Amino acid sequence: MNTHYVAGRSSLLASITLVMLILSAPSQAAYKCWKNAEGVRECGNAVPPEYAQQGHETIKKGGLSVQAQGAAKTVEELREENKLKELEEVAKLEEKKREQKDRVLLDTFTSADDMELTRDGQIAHLDSQIRLTQSHIDKLQLNLDKIVDKAADVERKGDKPGDDMVANIKSVRNQITENEDFIAAKRNEQNDIRERFAADISRFKELKGQR
Repeated sequence: MNTHYVAGRSSLLASITLVMLILSAPSQAAYKCWKNAEGVRECGNAVPPEYAQQGHETIKKGGLSVQAQGAAKTVEELREENKLKELEEVAKLEEKKREQKDRVLLDTFTSADDMELTRDGQIAHLDSQIRLTQSHIDKLQLNLDKIVDKAADVERKGDKPGDDMVANIKSVRNQITENEDFIAAKRNEQNDIRERFAADISRFKELKGQR
């Protein structure tokens, strides 16, 4: 038998069945229509479990209203939907943080000049720490030079510097390195302060409508 003929006949029978159900049903009855595995439209009181995840239509008697029910979302679609929701939540959180930061700027400073004075004060405070540390490094270096000279005198005499002297040289060198690292860290802090205040001052002027 011709397969197109069978499919057409099945579709026709399904349509006739739908009409008969609607005409014989109570006035408020509603029916659901779906497509079976062969793609043929079928109707009944409930969607069979095997077709429950695909789209279907709910039709009231007389065709007065039709409600389409889309197919259930796939796992990938649900993941994408959740991802978009997460991105929206992150954006809202970032916006909230920005608003809070803006309020702090406006509540803390009265002008851009006030902000520049605060910035310069923080940088100057770090400068004082750097100068003090550099002075300590200079003293350590002088002490190291003396110890190294003594060790050299010992070696020139054909002797080997004692363990205490070698350990002392190593200790002083380590102290110098630690203090140099401290200075480097403070200079990085100064750069961070300059960058942060540059952004804050620009934002403050924007909020105040200044040029």
